[in-house]
Amino acid sequence: MKEKNRKGFLGLFQNVKHFKDSLKNVPSADDTNELTENQKPEAKVNTPPSKPEDTESLKPDTNHEQATPPPSLIWESCNNDPLLVRVDEELLEIEYKQFGSKMKSLSNAMKSTAASTKAGETEPDQGELDQEEPHQEQEPDPIAAQPHLYLSNDQMAAWIYVIPPINNGADIKEEDLKALLAQEHITVGIMEDELKSIVENKTYEKVVLIAKGILARNGIDGTIKDNFKRIVNLEFEEDENGSVDYKHLNNIQSVKEGEVISEISTSIPGEDGKTVTGKSYPCDIKGTNVPVPSGRNTTLTEDRTLLLSQKTGHVTFANGKFQVDPILKINGNVDNNTGNLDYDGDILIAGDVRNGFSVKATGSIDIRGSVEGAEISAQGPIVIASGVSGNGKGSLYSDAYIKCRYLEHCSVTAKGNVYAESIINSKVKSSEDIIVTAGIGVIIGGSLLATNNISAKMIGSKVRRLVTELIIANIPKDVEESTRLTRELEQLQHNLEEIRKNITYLETVQRQDKQQLLENLKQASDILAIRENEINDRLTVINEKDMEQTGIIQSQQLLPVVRIRIGSSSLMIQEEHSSCTIYKNSEGDIIIGSK
Repeated sequence: MKEKNRKGFLGLFQNVKHFKDSLKNVPSADDTNELTENQKPEAKVNTPPSKPEDTESLKPDTNHEQATPPPSLIWESCNNDPLLVRVDEELLEIEYKQFGSKMKSLSNAMKSTAASTKAGETEPDQGELDQEEPHQEQEPDPIAAQPHLYLSNDQMAAWIYVIPPINNGADIKEEDLKALLAQEHITVGIMEDELKSIVENKTYEKVVLIAKGILARNGIDGTIKDNFKRIVNLEFEEDENGSVDYKHLNNIQSVKEGEVISEISTSIPGEDGKTVTGKSYPCDIKGTNVPVPSGRNTTLTEDRTLLLSQKTGHVTFANGKFQVDPILKINGNVDNNTGNLDYDGDILIAGDVRNGFSVKATGSIDIRGSVEGAEISAQGPIVIASGVSGNGKGSLYSDAYIKCRYLEHCSVTAKGNVYAESIINSKVKSSEDIIVTAGIGVIIGGSLLATNNISAKMIGSKVRRLVTELIIANIPKDVEESTRLTRELEQLQHNLEEIRKNITYLETVQRQDKQQLLENLKQASDILAIRENEINDRLTVINEKDMEQTGIIQSQQLLPVVRIRIGSSSLMIQEEHSSCTIYKNSEGDIIIGSK
């Protein structure tokens, strides 16, 4: 009988092995709730083996009641924290229910096998039939309570199910449970009270949550609230005559010392969680500080929450930073009483800038009078209420825009737009647009170069000997380089032609005393030839860029003589046109169309 019992329990453990394979069908949380971006630990179930013929007994028991509350209650005490990184608790619920159902089936199978063995229902094998020994009844061996552990796919929860003892086997012990946890490397979030409760209350055939991971907590990115505009849109108002009042542009954001420029909220760093096996469970948002736009004459408070102005002046925003520029005010003219001005900040001049003086500023320059033959240079905008009478010497330069009433016999360069009511015999360059549409809106004589567009009410003059040149060049420096290289090439080719004539002559006469001169001329010819090729290659590149030049010229009235150049294309206008738009078509031809 003892041999029969041994064979009966052997079948039981083979049956448990098959059950372990069946647990692999538990839905994996890896599909929807990744622990990391590239890897997710597999769920672990500590179970004994089983045999295939008992699979019918392992079907899920849908009527089995679980002792553990739904996983949505696992971290119930944290539900009010919106920053916690929630796990997929619906998948956890599926996992622990299927684990409990399958373990219940395994427990029932073990009881059934044990009962059959005890009743002597186990069939003898062939060896027993041959022995013809008298039948002797013997009590089956006791089986101690068996704990089984299930580790969720995301390793954030672990459950224990204890199969009760069979045939008066030993009850579960706390050291058995702890040994099982250690075997599966469960070290975080172990619920000691539940361990003791299982042992003291003999909690069998129930799924008990025994460990839960520590949820990750997202951080909060820093934020910033600006009390001043980063971009100030200029609004120019015209009176009934079409004139613009340049004295009241309202484009300055005034600030007082100690005034708050920006309010800053610092970031809150995120905290990674931990799985029950001690691995990191990363948060989704680490919490990044916002860049602080602290520029010239600004300071942060000690807690880095306020950006303050250190001086009284006006606020501008450039290169990602707020800066405060105090204004230098000149109540009269810039003349012998003031001398030249070179100031780190903005300049406000109530009068005129006299002939021969210079005004330079790292900020803006606002001149309420006029400018004679003076040099005006600013990194900010230049605004002149009247205009410039340069006498061939006056010049304006700005890294921003330039706006004035008139420009006469002067040189103007701006990286922004150039605004004027009239431009006469001046050289004007703009990296954006030249706009001469306010007031009388005339362009007469001189040379105007714009990266984008040129527009005016009237362009040209009835005095035919006065030529007005208009250039559209998306890359203005290429126009200057092309002109310079073309002149150099012409001179180079002339020199090269003369040298080659001399070489030909010396090679013909073959004079011994001229051999050194001949060698020198040949060397010079080679050097010039190399330079000629370099210039031609560079001009080819510039010409290819010229083919892509775009932009238009608009005018209500176009008077000859006007020379138009758009990229590498040019056109001389000898006739009068009205309401016209000039552009370059896809074939590279300059077209005079109507508005």
